[in-house]
Amino acid sequence: MHKKILMAILTLIPILLFGGNMARVEAGNVRIAVLISYQGAPFDETLEGFKQYLRKQGISADYDIYSLEASNEKVVQALLKVKKDKPDLIFTLGSLSTEAAVKEIVDIPIIAGMILRSDALRGTPNGTGVFLEFPAETQLKWLQNFLPDTKTVGVIYNPTENRERIKSAVRIGQKMALKIETREVHAPEDLPNALNELSKNIDVLWGVADNLVLTPQTARQILLFSFRNFIPLAGLSSSWVKAGALYSLEGDYKDNGMQCGEMAFRVLQGTNVNSITPMPQRKIIYSLNLNTAKHMKIKISEKLIREAYLTY
Repeated sequence: MHKKILMAILTLIPILLFGGNMARVEAGNVRIAVLISYQGAPFDETLEGFKQYLRKQGISADYDIYSLEASNEKVVQALLKVKKDKPDLIFTLGSLSTEAAVKEIVDIPIIAGMILRSDALRGTPNGTGVFLEFPAETQLKWLQNFLPDTKTVGVIYNPTENRERIKSAVRIGQKMALKIETREVHAPEDLPNALNELSKNIDVLWGVADNLVLTPQTARQILLFSFRNFIPLAGLSSSWVKAGALYSLEGDYKDNGMQCGEMAFRVLQGTNVNSITPMPQRKIIYSLNLNTAKHMKIKISEKLIREAYLTY
């Protein structure tokens, strides 16, 4: 469709369940409210990717940007303003802004970015988005790329947060000829014993996002365990890799924003936002710690080294 062709009418169409189905809007008359949980380069890059995609589709939008900075007062003020102004679309960046928006606003389509998992959108009739965590199958396939001889994968987790995810990962691992050895941790003081038990049986420790197990407070203990036992750690981010994890998978923030922009464009064209399934980020980049690989006598292929986003 040519960039200059007008997209029908500007108003929202009321639908059952407040599905947020957006009537087509005129290309130059789109207003988008952006709720940003925190300041920082990842959020800026995601927003730029979002804007860039819509520009390429001929959408000239006016953006009302609200920086919440983890302030409850700013959250309340922003939501009151958004409710009053009735923008055509809301773009949330981060869990704080997403959870607040989906709780308070049911009659405006919401596209969410920079959220760890799709849980924040569960049961939301007018929202969808892109989440950061890669599916277990994707993570395990990359683990096999880096460590093709792996037979047993260890994982420590808090069952309150991750029980169902780990159960699913165990089933997926079986299909991939990987045994996943698990240990539950209910408090930080349970961690040493769980690591000690796993040390006897596993080839690699798989770091799964968990607010109890993998935190800045437990990082030193887990990394020392990995180093001393010659058991590589699949980390959560390049920061973990820099500190000693063997590798980590991450997304491209700008592409993440563009992916959100694609969803937004569909909504602006008239697609019911409720019909767009939340998706994991599609582009994968990875970091490698070659010093850790050398220490543990792990051979990483030249191709993997060459294509790494960062190496240490």
